[in-house]
Amino acid sequence: MPDHLLDAVVAAANVSHLPANTYLWSMAEQTASVYGVVSGCVRTAIPSAQGHEFAINDCEVGTWLGAPCLVNDGGRVIEAKTLVASELLVISRKSMLGFAEEWPLLYRNLLRHNVEESRGLYVLLTGMAFYPLRARVAGRLLELIKERGVAIDGGTRLSSKLSQNDFAQLAVGSRQRVNKIFREWERSGLIENCDDYLLIRDVAALEREIMPFE
Repeated sequence: MPDHLLDAVVAAANVSHLPANTYLWSMAEQTASVYGVVSGCVRTAIPSAQGHEFAINDCEVGTWLGAPCLVNDGGRVIEAKTLVASELLVISRKSMLGFAEEWPLLYRNLLRHNVEESRGLYVLLTGMAFYPLRARVAGRLLELIKERGVAIDGGTRLSSKLSQNDFAQLAVGSRQRVNKIFREWERSGLIENCDDYLLIRDVAALEREIMPFE
């Protein structure tokens, strides 16, 4: 992005400090801003009328959210809320469209970002349609290893804390069934709870939890 335009983006951005469990937007809400995650984490999800959630993605530092408002005035089909206290850049739809008109490459980058997001959603839907819960939990855990895995003695530790309720939402299953899967994996030495952080001792074994279903 040209320097003068980058300066304009900085000038147009507001910084918002949000506590944990604060909605950036809810299901069906019309939005008029794009958000950049500066610190913390924002979860996007599809809620049900019964109060359950299908977690789509946990958006960490460097992620941008809300781009659909640039091309669609309708209500959002997912919700987004902070998992922890978070700091966000907020840029208005009007400003973003002005920047894109002056620098059309922004449109291409937004399209690329949207395609990547859509691909990830299709992968999740494939898992929901064809994979049992055990394989879905393993798949989500392997993705988290790629995103947040830290190699230490004895395995790979996730750099952020996730509860088994979080995994239940990410894999779309009940907390009780996910707890049972984790207990079985702990007994077999595949994973270990280390100071509330999950330690994966055998990534290859975790991959084999999915392979029989491919």
